[in-house]
Amino acid sequence: MLKTQGIRFVAIINNRGRMISGGFSNNVTQLEKNEKKMEMLFMELALDLSLRSEFNNSLGTMRGVVSFRDKTNIITIPYGDDFMLVSSEPELDILKVIHMAYHNLSSSEIMEAMVN
Repeated sequence: MLKTQGIRFVAIINNRGRMISGGFSNNVTQLEKNEKKMEMLFMELALDLSLRSEFNNSLGTMRGVVSFRDKTNIITIPYGDDFMLVSSEPELDILKVIHMAYHNLSSSEIMEAMVN
């Protein structure tokens, strides 16, 4: 997925907000260079998904959350107890990105999903 034009970052983050695998695309400049702030973002997203899952029984299973920002779109997709985090350029078709993410998550090996 990182080889796709417009994809900035792809990672699997555990339910405690720690990155398990993934990273930045080779051809992008990091928007946030402070590692501590990145860790805080991951923990915040993990907490957010956990809180949102409280409504799964009444509203149905949550399939993802999209944050539209001026410089990037951030997509979080639950994956078991963990989640996939994708950052894309704002002009990328968000539905195509989500479809790509689900396709990669359905692969048998998560590392293969990170590089395809």
